[in-house]
Amino acid sequence: MLIRMCLATLLLSLGACTTPDILDCRAGNGLTPDCRFQNPEDFAASPRGTALIISEMGRGGVESRVGRLVAYVPGAAGAAGDIRPLWPRASSSRTIVAALEQAKLVGDPTCPSLGSAALAPHGINARRLEDGRQMLYVVNHGTRESIEIFEIIDDGLEVALKARGCVLAPPDATTNDVVVLSDGGFRVSDSFRRGENMVVSGLRMRFGSHRPGFAWEWRPGKGYSRVIGSDTGYANGIESSPDGRYLYLNGYFENALIKVDTMTGQRVGEVRVMGPDNVTWSEDGRLLVASHHASTFDLIKCLGIERGNCGFRFQIVEVDPESLYSRVILDQQGPPIGAATVALPFKGRLYLGTFAGDRIAWR
Repeated sequence: MLIRMCLATLLLSLGACTTPDILDCRAGNGLTPDCRFQNPEDFAASPRGTALIISEMGRGGVESRVGRLVAYVPGAAGAAGDIRPLWPRASSSRTIVAALEQAKLVGDPTCPSLGSAALAPHGINARRLEDGRQMLYVVNHGTRESIEIFEIIDDGLEVALKARGCVLAPPDATTNDVVVLSDGGFRVSDSFRRGENMVVSGLRMRFGSHRPGFAWEWRPGKGYSRVIGSDTGYANGIESSPDGRYLYLNGYFENALIKVDTMTGQRVGEVRVMGPDNVTWSEDGRLLVASHHASTFDLIKCLGIERGNCGFRFQIVEVDPESLYSRVILDQQGPPIGAATVALPFKGRLYLGTFAGDRIAWR
């Protein structure tokens, strides 16, 4: 009863304590928005650079969301691009269809096919496997908690996806982001126990010592194992060094990007980053971390945004993967975009996405 009363008090206070939402869709602060999305939370580049693959989480509560994967083909300077649905699957050319039929499954052979079941994508990651295929791994909160695996077909003109397998999430896991390993395995962040109340758990992590987050590693034929040394408060964005030895994991409520040696299980370093969300690689081999400067009220309110874009301040922080030296390369508050979750260089632009809004933006 006390918890419910505290939550009610928090919710009643939101209007007076939060950053205003962004409702217009005009360029500003050196950024150009495209406001035709539903919570475009994460990005990956298609293999030949034809399109930006975008994970749209969809709207509504986490348990009821239905999202999609889309390809975004940038327009000319300053112009909006072309949005093409990828999953649920869109129609494709004969060349693409022929390539898609060359099926070879990846993942857990006992995992049932996604079929036409609802997809609510979260973190995504693309990589070329040892067998030469270009794959996209997707954290899914739809009708099941799982990692969905797709092959990416990119012929330079269009992009398509073919479902190639899946792996169900560990019991009681709340997965967030994923990074693909060269043998078809992956590492995935686990934010908190699924049986916990999300808001209550978040408050305990933010204001207390609750640290339920960590990373899992899944390998073909071996299954899941916990990555030793990765415990943190709300495990969020995740990346690996090119050789797979080092894990980079964002502890959202620890306000840190941590580096773990997966061979020894030692946390070999960390760098302070406020509210770190997703992490990607820059073109020159540095880590790009989306950093949230948000109040507790902002975070709670933004989970239920219905219109426009959550407006709280964010930064994009560049981190050297060896020294962990960091510097801010973008500091943004107000229009045209707030609450960025990801920054990815693509075709000479830096693209930004968000977990709470109707837009992407670029500079």
